[in-house]
Amino acid sequence: MKVCIIGAGAMGTLYGMRLALSGVNVCLVEKNEIAIANIQRQGLRMSGIDGDHEMPFTISSNTADLDPVDIVFVHTDTNNTRAAGEQAQQILKPSGFAITFQNGIGNVETLQQLLGHDRVLGGISYHSARLHEPGHSVHTNANTTWIGELNGERSTRARQLATVLSNAGFSVELTDSIDAVIWTKFVLNCAVNPICALTGCRTGEIGLSPTGRQFQSFILDEIFQLLQAKKIEPTDADLRATIDGFSGRLFNKPSMLQHMENGLETEIDSLNGAAVREGASLGLRFPYNEALTLLIKTRNYHVIKMLEEPGIDYEALEAAALSPL
Repeated sequence: MKVCIIGAGAMGTLYGMRLALSGVNVCLVEKNEIAIANIQRQGLRMSGIDGDHEMPFTISSNTADLDPVDIVFVHTDTNNTRAAGEQAQQILKPSGFAITFQNGIGNVETLQQLLGHDRVLGGISYHSARLHEPGHSVHTNANTTWIGELNGERSTRARQLATVLSNAGFSVELTDSIDAVIWTKFVLNCAVNPICALTGCRTGEIGLSPTGRQFQSFILDEIFQLLQAKKIEPTDADLRATIDGFSGRLFNKPSMLQHMENGLETEIDSLNGAAVREGASLGLRFPYNEALTLLIKTRNYHVIKMLEEPGIDYEALEAAALSPL
């Protein structure tokens, strides 16, 4: 079996490394030139709870440079889903398929548009990882990997993929309701990631702040209203209690906070922004999620500008703004 990981970031490195260590033939596709150079020079690196590993990998920014594969794992952020799907079109064998482990909603549908409805599986990962540097991931938390056919069938290929992942050390759940699993994690991400990205708090710090908990509750009220309107049943029977629990005891950095700190575009449009759009299509307004989305975008714009244009002369900007035309 040949696998291509599209997106060799923190999570792509984790899945690629574990698969390769188990004997799977894995190649990587990544657009970050620094990551490509690092991996070509010193191999892919992973440290953290799995120990230290370093291994050479075939990597390119273009799947046209690589041999055809049986499975594509999509590990890009959601802003690059369409580009990942276009890359997958080039590298998948005619019998091959893609699986996405991305956060948010809309990724599956985008991949289906490009590859065909029958060539996409859904997946969700509850592992956590962070980038130490491009090409070097730190595995910080291990949990369940969920996979499933979007039509609910327990197909041969889904069972085979579950076995491959299990052999690579992943705890795998093969589900007949992967859509509900995706929406359940969507709720978790909406309740935690943007609040951390906006405030700089880690997950557990939300729970230590009375105002943080209050704001999180307002966000969740609207998200649960959306699920009720769409008749979606989360896989967690008491999801609010689950979120309350880890918001007071887990002190990881959510991916959106990492993106914000590194001056990368966040995934807000696939999370709270998507909730606002979905609600609007049903005639519902979600003012807290809309405000949070706009604030994240504003903060993200500022951070990116500060990193790309150090030493901004605000006095000059003000003088230019006030000068007559």
